[in-house]
Amino acid sequence: MNYLGGFETQDRLIDEVIELKNLQKGINTTENLIVKIHEDRAVDYVIDKICDHSGGKLIVKENKAVCPLHEWKLNLNTLKYENDIKKNQLEYQIRNEDTLVVTIISQKLYNPFLNNKKEGSFTLRWLNHACIYIECNGVSLITDPWLFGPAFLTGWWLDKPSPVDALELLKDVDFVYISHNHPDHLHPETLNLLPRDVPILVADFHSKSTENYLKNLVFTNIIPFKFNEVWELISGFQISILKSGDFRDDSGIYLNLNGHQVLLTVDCNFLNSYNLPENLDLLLTSYAGGASGFPLCFDNYSIDEKKRIVKRNKFAMRNTILKYIETCRPKYYMPYAGMFKEYAKRDKFIAQYNAKNSLQDIKDLLSKSEAQFLSPDFSNAIRFTNGILKIIPFNIKYLANDSPNYYLNKLKEEFVYDSDQLISYLKASGYKGKQIVQIIPTNDDFIHIGDSIVCADFDLQDFKVIDNQCLIKSHPQKRVMQLYIRSEILANVVKNMLPWEDFAIGFQMRVKREPNSYEADFWYHFTNNYIKKHHLRYASYCGACTALEQNPKLNRPGSNSHKN
Repeated sequence: MNYLGGFETQDRLIDEVIELKNLQKGINTTENLIVKIHEDRAVDYVIDKICDHSGGKLIVKENKAVCPLHEWKLNLNTLKYENDIKKNQLEYQIRNEDTLVVTIISQKLYNPFLNNKKEGSFTLRWLNHACIYIECNGVSLITDPWLFGPAFLTGWWLDKPSPVDALELLKDVDFVYISHNHPDHLHPETLNLLPRDVPILVADFHSKSTENYLKNLVFTNIIPFKFNEVWELISGFQISILKSGDFRDDSGIYLNLNGHQVLLTVDCNFLNSYNLPENLDLLLTSYAGGASGFPLCFDNYSIDEKKRIVKRNKFAMRNTILKYIETCRPKYYMPYAGMFKEYAKRDKFIAQYNAKNSLQDIKDLLSKSEAQFLSPDFSNAIRFTNGILKIIPFNIKYLANDSPNYYLNKLKEEFVYDSDQLISYLKASGYKGKQIVQIIPTNDDFIHIGDSIVCADFDLQDFKVIDNQCLIKSHPQKRVMQLYIRSEILANVVKNMLPWEDFAIGFQMRVKREPNSYEADFWYHFTNNYIKKHHLRYASYCGACTALEQNPKLNRPGSNSHKN
């Protein structure tokens, strides 16, 4: 593997010119900008209308700007969102004392090592969800392997069983790429099939969230890539890892395969702030939506409000796809990373209301696009040769369906809630902030089951057991949350120090909060920083064993044997 250098950028500068005489005191808006004018007619600040969460366009309402995608609210006096994330100001010039000039910079990435002749071929297969197999010049790469068993602590299940031969491809792969530490991408049971010295390519996140998780799984050849660097796995097979455009630890991957450009955005919100290469041969993005506990797990909203937000988020996902296509101008487009269902009976509320985009929705969306739609299909591979695409059919056998009840029963047998353990865990977390969190253990239906409630005041570093009557709803100087969490799931996360986003994304909790806004620092800390214990696992039952039983060739002599 060789380091080639970095992406180059091509700046496209657009001057937005505004006559100062046309601006009033206070807040002013243009198509792309928000400008605040001081009482003395001086310019206070200029900001763009791009929401720092997922790239939506802010709408000004009085002294706030609201994103229509997820209702993030920006205070236009402090330039802080309600979760204290700060929005950066833009530079500007005053010309001739009466003209405001703001230079908007639009960047495009350019790979200086690109072979524009497209000489040679590569093969790509979709194996399930976000798992893609790529072979080029005799070297193979698999992305985000989740091939069986649940993710997010039984909240997610693969929509359909994976092909049996996907396990063979995984077992023999040369490189693995993990985009981030969510278990539908970094799935411990599936990764258990791999030799512990397989090279695993990850993003060099500041928190080391993905690296730490993989080290805890005893992988020994983890290779962190700095963003926008170009590496060559073998001649003609180049990769680069790009950063999610928001504050989350998430990434996408760019591939140059014998001159063919491929981009996988995975789950990223406006990947690399939409500074992306153009004229791709193939673009793959997530498509379904519904991959969040918001709003269905948040009880500050009525059921009608939840349904409205879910519908809005579905269409926001479609707009994101169109933005990627507009930016990258791919010849072909394939949706992926959305093939999950809520199959556990106790999650029937989520299954009923968590509406997602279908593949047909996305195909219809692209009907007027120049990008040609490719449907992810277990029985087909796609091969590009000298720029020409060919579909390669396969005869497929499938793994058996997973059993949600079996997993749930094993979880409840193995993990028992203990308030003393929870308090010790919280004390050792190192988190400090104006935050009160009350953790209420519950049954399957989120009803408090009588076990001890733990109240954590992270400002005072005060952690104690309280009665139900002592629950705090609000505080004048602090954020307050009540987290109703299924007791065995809570015990599992505490014991194995798993990411707390698993609670929400896996639909394992219900939340009441004041104020009703995202606590970015809190969730980031307990999802990316505080995940350092060894032996991460769901339960003693291991779906990998079932997978191996169905495909004995994977335990052939001389292979790295799987251990529970």
